[in-house]
Amino acid sequence: MDLERIKALRNKIPIPLNTAVELLRKYDNDILVCEEQFHNGNIKEISRITECEEEIVKQNYLFCNYDKNKTIEKINSRQIILTTRKNKTPKNEIGFIIWPENTNGENYKTVKRNDAFIPTAYFEVIIEKFKSVFPLQNPWNKNIEESFDTCGHNYFDNKTCITIVEKISQTKTDDPNLNSFLQEVIQWFNDKLKYADYIIIYGNL
Repeated sequence: MDLERIKALRNKIPIPLNTAVELLRKYDNDILVCEEQFHNGNIKEISRITECEEEIVKQNYLFCNYDKNKTIEKINSRQIILTTRKNKTPKNEIGFIIWPENTNGENYKTVKRNDAFIPTAYFEVIIEKFKSVFPLQNPWNKNIEESFDTCGHNYFDNKTCITIVEKISQTKTDDPNLNSFLQEVIQWFNDKLKYADYIIIYGNL
């Protein structure tokens, strides 16, 4: 094994000696191919860990200067966008932020950021399901909220959320994109309702 090639490869990417040797043997001592395959492997692994599309992983991986751990942290800190559109990149737009809280009004500490954003145009599809469960008691000041607040905080306890999710699941549509959106919303709620005491919905109008 050419020691100069090993040294050159390890200068390009921070890898152990045995990994460098393995890569060079596998790719016929081609340093550029070794480097490319190493990064491709990292991208695939990050994609699996974060459950994120490889193209998005690649963009963040480059931004984080090929640091795998920083890339994972960056992706996991992204706010989830629930829409029917293909481009899920966050935008400065009007809509509703939803997140889980415990009985003390505290956010849960999780590996992945656990809030989500639904643009107004898409939330309109399901807003009636949330409006239908009012009036509700505000858990913090004990006031009775008569209707859904589109430009403020709305507090839904776990049991009420289960009812809302059931209503959403009964929505009938022949539109595959809309059906995909509804399933994403249901999945998000079902995941959070495994532990959340409340789901908060805030309209940023």
